[in-house]
Amino acid sequence: MKEFSVLALDLAKGQVEQNFSAKDANTVLRKAFLDEIGTETIDFNTYRENKYKIFRLIQETITPIINDRLEETMGRFAEVRNVAFGDSIVFDIDNPELFEVATIADGTGNLRRQRIDNGRLEVAMGTFGVSIYEEFYRFLSGRINWGQLVDKVVRSYERKIAEAVNEALYGSYSSIDAELKYSGTYDEEELIDILQKVEALYGSAMVVGTKAALAKLKPDYVGDADKAAYNSLGYVGTFRGYDTVALVQSFKAQTYEFNLSNSDLLILPATSDKFVKIVTEGTAIVLDHQNTQGDLSIEHTFIQKAGVAVGLTEKYGIVRFS
Repeated sequence: MKEFSVLALDLAKGQVEQNFSAKDANTVLRKAFLDEIGTETIDFNTYRENKYKIFRLIQETITPIINDRLEETMGRFAEVRNVAFGDSIVFDIDNPELFEVATIADGTGNLRRQRIDNGRLEVAMGTFGVSIYEEFYRFLSGRINWGQLVDKVVRSYERKIAEAVNEALYGSYSSIDAELKYSGTYDEEELIDILQKVEALYGSAMVVGTKAALAKLKPDYVGDADKAAYNSLGYVGTFRGYDTVALVQSFKAQTYEFNLSNSDLLILPATSDKFVKIVTEGTAIVLDHQNTQGDLSIEHTFIQKAGVAVGLTEKYGIVRFS
């Protein structure tokens, strides 16, 4: 199964060899998998006899892809970690406050000792699951390629993580220090004021939001190069010397309601110590369940334990433009 997992991972990442098309690779993967279980086609009996091989292939392929994709989409401001089953992880959170420097007379060494305590953050874990019944059988029958199957599962998982990040960040507006938030019509001075306050706390700051939220930033100094960048990205890549970072938008499940606010801009520190912590626990678990009361279909559920936490408490900014 090891070669199958390697090939499956390459296909999911779009990293097949140049002289080996994705279509060819999917055919080889499908044939090798069916050869392994000793059949040319899949039916209930062969499935029942070999389902743990099926589960293993899914687990070995999808789990590392999820971690990689979370790093790609949220890695600018989030630290993505994986821990073993049953383990917990506690993060040390740096306190942004600086030491107070006193003015003293020559020959005086009587200074008040100071200590700045850092915080500690433990990420509470939850269990996320997604059904992959139909897609797997479509793959085995040749009607869907492996990359499509994995991509659908991973994007579903990303959406759920995005909801958790959204709740952790945007949901904290009421608890943020009044000096670090603004709500009202577009006001560039208010935005810059909060950017400078976050920069004073951490030494740097950046503007984070969806493309629609970032598109509201339209400084009056833009030249042709800025306009070209705006045309290409859909927003200015740098605003008054501060980097802008676009979050990937998605819908809440079974709705056309966006996961992320298109009105809010997060003012976050642009530091190497990322303040959002995303933790996945162990590898995925794949379970099957037969619907004996209905159409007798077999549902596969992909389960991964994960958690999201924010380590800055109230020490970041939110600008909410109406």
